[in-house]
Amino acid sequence: MFHPGLPDKIVNISSILLSKLINGGKDMRTMDFSNILCIRQDEIGDMCYSLHIFKLLRERYPLAKITVLCKPAASGIIKNDPNINLIVTDVKQLKGKFDLTVDLRGRWTGVLYSLFHPSKIRLERGSVRLKNKLAKGQPHEAVTNFEIIQPLLRNPEMKMPLPVITSSQDEIAAAEKYLSDHGLKRFAIMHTQVKRELRQWPGERFAATAALLKNEYGLDIVFCGDKTEVEGIASIQKQIDFPTYSVAGVLNLGAFAALSRKATFFIGNDSSPLHIATLSGVPSLGLFGPGQSDTFFPITENSGYLHHLLPCNPCHQIKCVHPDNPCIKRITIDEVKAKIATLLV
Repeated sequence: MFHPGLPDKIVNISSILLSKLINGGKDMRTMDFSNILCIRQDEIGDMCYSLHIFKLLRERYPLAKITVLCKPAASGIIKNDPNINLIVTDVKQLKGKFDLTVDLRGRWTGVLYSLFHPSKIRLERGSVRLKNKLAKGQPHEAVTNFEIIQPLLRNPEMKMPLPVITSSQDEIAAAEKYLSDHGLKRFAIMHTQVKRELRQWPGERFAATAALLKNEYGLDIVFCGDKTEVEGIASIQKQIDFPTYSVAGVLNLGAFAALSRKATFFIGNDSSPLHIATLSGVPSLGLFGPGQSDTFFPITENSGYLHHLLPCNPCHQIKCVHPDNPCIKRITIDEVKAKIATLLV
């Protein structure tokens, strides 16, 4: 029988073996690098928890050129990062020879590129994931990324810094203009829509939570999302008997991060706005369904999450074995109310 995790295992094994072949026992901590390639071909949330890696590489190699290969959507969260020299979204755009490759994802694209374009040193996540699986289980994604580059750091015992999202002055101005135009001072941000239904908390419960935040905490409600989520947001707004606001499709990722820094609270499904808001410093509550809360929980101290972890977790998020009572719907409004009380103190 075909095992769904088998392809990833083959990629990881191939990646580990390739790095061992390339690195060959070299003392990489004594080496210098001038042209660095970081590969992060994942979604926006994954990129959020990689931002501290670019900063650490810049601090370690201040004169190096740092190139990041990523998905087009994820490029929006790093376009203002002062530690990155070049962003490319297609492997065909890569030019020249890199002397250090840091593969933060582990896909065939990165393995094959390194096979045919070997650098002096190659670091990858497969060996880190294997080590953690054998030792203590998988840590948060931000920690995994940090452990990938630890062999390069002068002080391997240093404490991991939190990732930081950089917004441009224009993005900060766009966020401030939205708040000024709508007279918003104390507000909560809500992210209610996701592409996969099994990750989406019911709209009527979001509407009830909006009423709770308004009536008990005096917070205005601002919905967020991209332009494809406008219709779904509107259906929830119709269930609320007071004015609410929406920045869906209005602000880009950097401007949304700037908006989040001004917010009093954030609540949303397991998706990229949760991670952006969390790293912006706003107290955040994540609602998890079939995702992996153990590796993608909101990482800051003033944040939390709710997750009814079932034996079938994690799943492929397409067909639920509990169709009448999926994990995301097991999160009750009372649970959310109690959790909000601990975060908004």
